[in-house]
Amino acid sequence: MTTLLILSLITALLLWYALQGRDWLKKKSWAAPFFAWVEPIEIVLFKKSQTILFARLKMVTGMLLTYLTMMGTVDLTPWMPFVPEKWQPYVNAAVNSLPMLLTLVGWADERLRKTTTKPLEVVAVPDKVVAANPEVFAKADDAKTEAVIVAKVAEEKAA
Repeated sequence: MTTLLILSLITALLLWYALQGRDWLKKKSWAAPFFAWVEPIEIVLFKKSQTILFARLKMVTGMLLTYLTMMGTVDLTPWMPFVPEKWQPYVNAAVNSLPMLLTLVGWADERLRKTTTKPLEVVAVPDKVVAANPEVFAKADDAKTEAVIVAKVAEEKAA
């Protein structure tokens, strides 16, 4: 039980950090030394992307829940008397597959983040508007491509 509480606390802190803590801390001058120390770790672990951090948090949580369930640390059978008997097979199946499903959702989130490069405002434009203004959206694609190239060149120079 203690292990589960500690893991829950770590998960809650990482969740807070991913969702709003990082942005909040970045605005504080007293947190600058922390970011000077943690930035290389962030780059290696999740490329400073809060979306990838959250996706990987889901994957690790799913794997830990799978492991803890296999070890017998997480046992939901005491709750089964509250579930109607006709639903128990479905609830058991859901409970047993939920950790793996959580891992797969995290993997899908990370994959989507890596393949989505346009701002949401550009993606949300209706196709008929894009078709009517192809030069505008071609400029947006060119700017995105150029930004990626500039970032790679700057990274190579720094290395």
